[in-house]
Amino acid sequence: MGRAAVAREHQATRESAREILPREQHVSFSTASHEALFAQSDEPRCDVCQALLRDDDDAGAGMYVWSRGGEITREEAPLCKECGGAIFASALGMIDFDDEE
Repeated sequence: MGRAAVAREHQATRESAREILPREQHVSFSTASHEALFAQSDEPRCDVCQALLRDDDDAGAGMYVWSRGGEITREEAPLCKECGGAIFASALGMIDFDDEE
C-alpha cells in the first residue's frame, strides 16, 4: 500500500466508523510526532506492509516520482515480493483498462 492507498483506506475506515459509532464517540483527529512519522529503521522493510526484508528475499523496489518547481524527484522504495507483485498486477490492469477506451 502506497501513501495514497493508505489515505483512501484511512478515509474508508473513518466513514465506516461513523456508521457504527454514536456521534459522541467519533474521533475527530489524531496526532503523531515528527519522530514517529519520519523514523528511520536500521532494518530494511517493505514500504507498503512494513514486513522485514531479509537478504535472501526476492525483494523488489517501487519508485515515487514527483515534481516541484520544474525539479523532478525520484525516491526508491523497497517492496516485499507480495506487495511488488500486487502493485505490478494493479498497474498492468490499469494499462489494459486505458487501452480499451
